[in-house]
Amino acid sequence: HFYMLGEAGEIRIPNAPMPPLMNNHGNYVVSMGNVCRWMAEQAEELGVEIFPGMSCSELVYGDNGEVKGVVAGVFGLEADGSYGPNTEPGMVLNGKYVFLSEGARGSLSKEVIAKYALDQGKEPQKYGLGMKEIWEIDPAKHKPG
Repeated sequence: HFYMLGEAGEIRIPNAPMPPLMNNHGNYVVSMGNVCRWMAEQAEELGVEIFPGMSCSELVYGDNGEVKGVVAGVFGLEADGSYGPNTEPGMVLNGKYVFLSEGARGSLSKEVIAKYALDQGKEPQKYGLGMKEIWEIDPAKHKPG
């Protein structure tokens, strides 16, 4: 059910005018944490190295200007982002392929877009705010997993 919420209460919106992407009948409900753990296990079995708990702080470029890797796990930076006496340097991770999965507005993605003019002649990206579904279910009907 979809509701318009306000100070006076709620008004149910009929399903008919809702776009098809809002129809989740027959879909599965999953724990994304469990799905990500399972995907990590599958990837590691294929030889992929996963470094959770550390973000990438800078890109590493090759001799021809190509993105060759990232620096990950820089800890203890000063308040202004500079290196200080307690800074632990990051680890350089080079790869045949480098995937930036920090979102469209991530700092490394912005750097690559600017360096290679990837936005030249393109429409600007569009962003929106939204709310994911919130479900309240009877605990007796819930099975973890």
